[in-house]
Amino acid sequence: MNLTQLGPEWMQWFNGQDLEQKQHEAMQLLTVSEAGWPHQAMISMGEVIAVTPNLLRLALWPETQTSMNMSRTGKATLIAVHQQSLLSIRLGVTSLPQLMEAVHPRDRFEAQVLNVRVDHAPYAEITSGITFQLKDESGAITRWRETIEELRQ
Repeated sequence: MNLTQLGPEWMQWFNGQDLEQKQHEAMQLLTVSEAGWPHQAMISMGEVIAVTPNLLRLALWPETQTSMNMSRTGKATLIAVHQQSLLSIRLGVTSLPQLMEAVHPRDRFEAQVLNVRVDHAPYAEITSGITFQLKDESGAITRWRETIEELRQ
């Protein structure tokens, strides 16, 4: 199914809340390198927020390859698995200004939702996407909360 915006269930999932329950979820953020090759990065629920059904904000570690690729091309694709669905979101991205008072400096991006593809397998259930275990759960979730608040600005 192809959509032009995020549905209510995805808006709730990307709302920047309940990070303790979402701490094991990881997504892929795909960009294209200068050499024209796909570049894959991991992004957590503490680094993305849905502002509206048509607009996401992303926070990336400064000066990463992904950040540079997004700045150069203005494009990215976010891949996520949730509620037995595979979500692929094509994004048109623009850099946001640095926050001088940021607790955790990040390269911040505003991402216009260009296309949303939701896949379901009719013959099987998608049971999980990429998951991980935080080494410092409390520290990471605190950092995520602060990052999400900075993305709201």
